[in-house]
Parts: sequence; C-alpha cells; structure tokens
Amino acid sequence: MSKTVDIKIAQFTKPDNLEQSIDSSLVWEIFQKNNNEVLKNFIKFQQTWVNQAYSVFRDFDTYLVLIYLINKVFLNLSDRFHYMSFESFYNQERLSIDKINLIEISKNLNIPKETIRRKVNFLQDQGIIYRDGKSIFLNVSKIAIQKPVTSIGLLAACLANFSNLLSSEKWFGDKIRQETIIKFIHDHFTVSWEYFFRFQIPYLVRHRTFFGDLESWNVFGSIAIVQMRELIEKAQKQVVDIPGSFKDFFIHLLKHKAKRGINASSISDISAIPRATVIRKLKVMEKKKIINRNKNLEYSMGNQPVHLKGLEENYLVHQKQWSDFTSTMYNLMKHSKLKIN
Repeated sequence: MSKTVDIKIAQFTKPDNLEQSIDSSLVWEIFQKNNNEVLKNFIKFQQTWVNQAYSVFRDFDTYLVLIYLINKVFLNLSDRFHYMSFESFYNQERLSIDKINLIEISKNLNIPKETIRRKVNFLQDQGIIYRDGKSIFLNVSKIAIQKPVTSIGLLAACLANFSNLLSSEKWFGDKIRQETIIKFIHDHFTVSWEYFFRFQIPYLVRHRTFFGDLESWNVFGSIAIVQMRELIEKAQKQVVDIPGSFKDFFIHLLKHKAKRGINASSISDISAIPRATVIRKLKVMEKKKIINRNKNLEYSMGNQPVHLKGLEENYLVHQKQWSDFTSTMYNLMKHSKLKIN
C-alpha cells in the first residue's frame, strides 16, 4: 500500500509562513561569497552522479530519456496530491505513464526525434517500458538500475555542508545534519527527487546542446575538474586571490595555468567511457580550442573566452539554479508541511 501525504503542491513552492520562508536570493548571495566551498561540494557530487548515470546503459541519451519519463511519474503523482516515500515508490510493481509523446520529449531534451524513438524502443526491448492494453507502464523492478541510493547520501552531504554555511544567518536558522536530510528525502522521496530532476534534466540538456553530446561534456568535465580543484586549493591557501563571485571564479579559472593536466587514459578510467571514444572527443574539442594539450599529452581547459562563451553562460545558469534548488529543499524541510519534526 502506497504511503500518501494529503497536502497541496502550492505548499511546496509557497511555504506556510512567507515571512519565515528562506529567500532564494539570500541563499544565492551567500553562495556567491563562498563560491569556492560551494563549487568544491557541487563538483564532487555532480561528477559522481554523472559517472553513475553513464554506467547504467553506457549511453547518456538513453539515461536522460529514462529519468525524463520517471520525472513525468513524479509530476503526475504531485498533480494528484500523492507523495511517496522511497520504500513505497520502489515497492510498486509498475508505474503508469499517461503517454509517450516523442515530439514533446525531443523538444524538451533537445534531442532529435528519431534518436528519441531509438532510445524509447531500446527501453521497450529491455522491458523497462511496456504496454498493457492501451496503457504504458514503467517496470519498477527494471528501473531499480537507477535507484539513487548513493546519490541521496551524496546530495544530503552537500545540503548539510551548505546549511553549515547558511546557519550563520538568522533568516536560515539551525544547520541540518546529513542523517536528518537523508531521512527527509527517504520519507518524502518523490517530491524531493522531482525537484532534483527539475534541476538535473535542464542541466544535462544545456551541456548536451553546447557540446553536441553528453559524452564530450563528461570528458571535458574531467579536465575542468582537475583545474578547478587546483584553483580552489590555491585560493583556500591564499596562494591566489579568492574569487568574489561565480563569474569571478570562471575568469580566474581561464587565467589559471594548471601544473598538470589529465591524459586520455585517466579520463577513461574516471568516466568509464572507452579510451578510443575519449580520444575522438578530445580531438574534436582540441580542434575547437575548447581544450589545450601539452607535450606530455595532458589536457587542460582552453583559455580563450571566445571559445568558451557558451560554456560560461551555462555555468552561471547552473550555479543559480543549483542555489534555487537548495533553497527549495531547505524550505521543504523547514517551512512546508513536510518539514522535519
């Protein structure tokens, strides 16, 4: 029997006491001032999540279509004022999908319609999607391949660390422990993960649009993270100036000359993308001057803003939306009827 919570969706986006609710613009202000700490936690979480996502099918587009369909289920549950725990959700036999509209999915994910058709057919061949009469269902035992057991813990660690930053502000209140956040997400899984996918799916789509495919983005990400971590470490040790905002951090990153880059084999090991594929993606990005290669065959980010303009714009949007997502989660936990007891 599914565990339901009889509340209205308006109570998530508009907490009970507006005077006490957390203003996302104030969270953004604190995140800007502490961009090093925020980015350090964000990239650790995001790289792990992305690599785990790729490991499911060894194909990002198929995974993206799958989580899009799962999120439609979350949204349908919310529309019926039905919110489920992690256990209740994954203990079901099947989940109803109203319909699969290839044109709609293609438009929302910015993936060609024929590619979407192939991915949906693959999901059907794997028994993840199936028809029963005129109805379409997700097989819950099959979608367990993307069960976010590790991801919930990693996300909770991020939110706990950020709450520690924010707890110095009176408007935020007490910090929240990681174990408390894990329990909250487990107890209110479908609504928590609906908001997570509201952040994650557009995040992936923007990267796919810029790079042409998500495998290229993940290869680039492995390069950028090496450079970012080195810059963060130097800023924390006050070897270099501390960036005062996310935009300032990006400018510092372009100017920063990393001691070491990362080679194709290491990228393949980290991402689980085959080395031959990694090398093909590297050649394309090097030709576009998105990345540079040194004499040791190690790669680093390009340093010409003109080649990375779209990437910079995406990065700033990502960080703002990550800030908004965290604000939403804190409001759910502190000021909605789902709040932590």
